[in-house]
Amino acid sequence: MHRFNKYLSVAHQEWRLLCRTRLLPVVAAILLPAALIALYYGHTVSAKRQVTVDSLRQHYQQQLTTLRAQLQADTSTPQGKAAYIAATWPIVADHRLHAVVWYPPSPGAALSIGMSDLAKYYYPIAVKSSYAPTEEKISNPLQLATGNFDAAFLLIYLMPLLAICISCQLLSQEKEQGTLSLLLVQHGALTGLLLLRLLIRYLLLLSGMVIIVTVGMALSAPKQGFPWMEWAAWVGVTAVWLSFWMGLIWFVIAWNLHTTTNLISLFSLWLLLLIVLPAGYRLMSARPRTDDTAANAAVQRALEWDTWDLPKRQLLDSFYQRYPHYRNAQAYDTGMTSSRHAMAYYSLVDQRMQRIVDAQEAHQHTGQQMLNISLRYNPAVYTQLLLNSISRTDIADYDHFREEARRFRDQWKQFFYQRHFHDQLLTDAAYQSLPVYHPSYDPESPARWRSGILYLLALTAAGLGAGTLVLKRKLTDLHKI
Repeated sequence: MHRFNKYLSVAHQEWRLLCRTRLLPVVAAILLPAALIALYYGHTVSAKRQVTVDSLRQHYQQQLTTLRAQLQADTSTPQGKAAYIAATWPIVADHRLHAVVWYPPSPGAALSIGMSDLAKYYYPIAVKSSYAPTEEKISNPLQLATGNFDAAFLLIYLMPLLAICISCQLLSQEKEQGTLSLLLVQHGALTGLLLLRLLIRYLLLLSGMVIIVTVGMALSAPKQGFPWMEWAAWVGVTAVWLSFWMGLIWFVIAWNLHTTTNLISLFSLWLLLLIVLPAGYRLMSARPRTDDTAANAAVQRALEWDTWDLPKRQLLDSFYQRYPHYRNAQAYDTGMTSSRHAMAYYSLVDQRMQRIVDAQEAHQHTGQQMLNISLRYNPAVYTQLLLNSISRTDIADYDHFREEARRFRDQWKQFFYQRHFHDQLLTDAAYQSLPVYHPSYDPESPARWRSGILYLLALTAAGLGAGTLVLKRKLTDLHKI
């Protein structure tokens, strides 16, 4: 009980010292404007994506409503007859619907922009594949050079600097002020007292980040409900990342060196972990690409011309070899009213393009595996990818989205193949049974979050343990003197 009261008294005195030295106002003056800018920027990017997604969905619903209304058109007039035919022919409806799959921004997307400013977040869906870019962007060179200023950037780059500035003098200050010997006489458990002072600073920074994370997610929560799981994961990664840096600070100050020496050592570690190592890995390994739409569009055009020159029967045989259940008595009907040849043509172009895309994805997968292996030796990049994953803006999340887009397009093609090859016109019931896309996030992400938190926690334990051993040896040497 006496020891508890002693630690409580030290914590109270430390808090009064922080307030008296104006350290808290300085930290608040740095964090508050930085947090406001980061949240504003992140939510601006996320809101633009949401507006685009909403407009695409609204356009699809408008087209669907228009086509269904045309089924009731007056066929006694030329205009009504044309409208009715357009609504019933599968090939026309497929073209006019402009179906899309989209990747909605998660509530945490504003906190860590990740790959969302580079990767495509919607794809057009039709029987005919298209590699034409869905969105042309003009890159800002300054942004490409400096990156995005979001809450993840604030946590990974700025918070360690604040932790260094407010903690580097914990032990050296006592030595420089001549109070270290007195503390050794009065309090044998100096290690516990120093750890308590370090813990107070850790909790101070952690509280600030928790408030920022909570506000950021709450701003996106009204439509989707507050994301408690993602919030807990963000707070968990924040806690272990800050504790990792507190472990490094503890290890450096345990050597009982001058404050200036501590500052230089810790800033050197900051530069090594956050600048030098990430830059070195970027030079040694190719960055996985998210899309090759421009190059693939040119390749697809060449394949389309080559495939169009093939005999119609050969095209149809190629299609029926892959989809034998569509072969029937009219299998080789290529008259003016039949779309079998067009479907077979699109399918063969698809198959040829898929072989090229598979090779690209295999190369990207190899690059991603190399990156994943290197992450264990690069805590800053590892933490960034964890935050991206929690915010659903990681490379793996967009890989999952592409797989979902491919799966939905297969459903879309099967729906229209059924009408094309069985000579079925579209009815109101058919429109109601159109495949519906339901966006989803990568279900394997939470396992990566837990693994990452445990790994950073292990690094923290290593730093604190090593620092404690060094400090005890130094204190033993001081007692001998």
